[in-house]
Amino acid sequence: MIRVSREAVYRFRKGGVEGVVEIVAGPRTRYVVLHKVLKGKYTIEDREEEWNLLEHQAFKDVKDVVVDYGELPLDIRRALARARS
Repeated sequence: MIRVSREAVYRFRKGGVEGVVEIVAGPRTRYVVLHKVLKGKYTIEDREEEWNLLEHQAFKDVKDVVVDYGELPLDIRRALARARS
C-alpha cells in the first residue's frame, strides 16, 4: 500500500463538462486523481440509492467553488491533457 496525502483539490468546469481533480503526494512522486463522474445510482436488493461525490465529507470544501479549466495550475492541466480517453 502506498501512503499518500492530499495537497490540493479543485472542482473545475471546461465547457459543459465538470470534474474534480485531486493532487496527492506519495513518498516519491505526486499523483493527479481525476473524478469525471460526480453523481450516480446503484441498486441494493429492490431499492435504488443515489450517491453524490460532492456530498462526501472529503469534497465538501470544493462543493461551492468551481474554477474554469484555464485557471488550474499548468502542471495539472498537462496531466489532465495526457489522461484524456
